[in-house]
Amino acid sequence: MEGSHLRRRSRVLLALTSLLAGLVLFCWLSLPEPVITGPDLSRLPALQTGDWLFRLGHSADSRLVQQMGGGDYSHIGMVVATEPRVLVVHATTDDDPQRLNQVLVSTLEDFLQPVLARHFAVARPGFLNARQKQAAAQMLVEAIGAPFVLEVRSEPHRYCTTLLADAIKAQDPGFEPAWTRLDNPLYRGDVLFPSAFADYPGVTWLYRF
Repeated sequence: MEGSHLRRRSRVLLALTSLLAGLVLFCWLSLPEPVITGPDLSRLPALQTGDWLFRLGHSADSRLVQQMGGGDYSHIGMVVATEPRVLVVHATTDDDPQRLNQVLVSTLEDFLQPVLARHFAVARPGFLNARQKQAAAQMLVEAIGAPFVLEVRSEPHRYCTTLLADAIKAQDPGFEPAWTRLDNPLYRGDVLFPSAFADYPGVTWLYRF
């Protein structure tokens, strides 16, 4: 009798455990997908041509760039127009599935869309005058469609930071952001990270999110 009672008790406990597990699974599957929300862009200060836009993405690549380069951000672009809407030029791999691995022009809203920007900031390079900023922006516009090339400093390269650095240096030969030396199976040489722009003297932060 005692053995039969224990077996019945075990079956009841097993049934209850299965029921609880099913309920937990049901509740978990019923949860709504998390909604990625971003900031209210109407609260941004008035932007100017030549301003820098930084962002930190959600992808593993973004986290890797942030970790290797330090700082808070993994990508950078430059404002090249403010009217009739703000436009940003930047070199990217996959912002636009129809235009992979190239220099893009994006609206402010596209550049900062929540699926791409976990955090972002706006900075103004005070060491450049309005003429220099306009000329640097024009160089970026002329580079739209050029291929994205992630290589060390000693090799031909064109990625988000070097795209901006070359345009700025053409107007201000003294512009020398700090390159980071890498020595790993992927890259052996100097690479320019967004942190070099964020840490550059003479930069004024307008907004951080």
